[in-house]
Amino acid sequence: MSREESVLRVVDFEPLVTETDGYEMGALNCLLENGDVLTLYNVPIEITKAIAKLIKEDDVLDVEDDSRDSIYELLIMIHPKLEAFKESLNQVVIDSFNRTFGTYSASLYMNVDGIYLKRVMIPSHAIFLALLFDKPVYVTEEVVRISRELDEGPEDNEEDDFELFTDDDDDNEF
Repeated sequence: MSREESVLRVVDFEPLVTETDGYEMGALNCLLENGDVLTLYNVPIEITKAIAKLIKEDDVLDVEDDSRDSIYELLIMIHPKLEAFKESLNQVVIDSFNRTFGTYSASLYMNVDGIYLKRVMIPSHAIFLALLFDKPVYVTEEVVRISRELDEGPEDNEEDDFELFTDDDDDNEF
């Protein structure tokens, strides 16, 4: 993360489950210190449930329970044994958006044996690790701005857009 890049701390998380066409998908609201909310969509149900469990909100998710453990539940169980990883992890920063794929990315900042590393990850997975090891999560102001733009949609009037594709002179053209 460059020094001139402004970040906002995530102060709380709200795991959610949405349903579209009978298909359940997770979402994660990241509540920021300035009152803004960054919503991460298409979060796998397993990670949504794991994050809910970490923040003690697993009862809010109304999803069918699977008797099998996921990798996330296993990590929750053994995380006390992963002290070396905890000590190397510094912070997570949700710091970019890929407009081509419509996905956010998060950087995981670590110090391993005096070597500073940055790993680019899926944000929900990076958040899971930060919560598991009690590390801070930040979002760049640029990502917050992009998120607002995406939520607001195009500012153009839909009627104006429609007029671009019609020709009043020849109604029978189609």
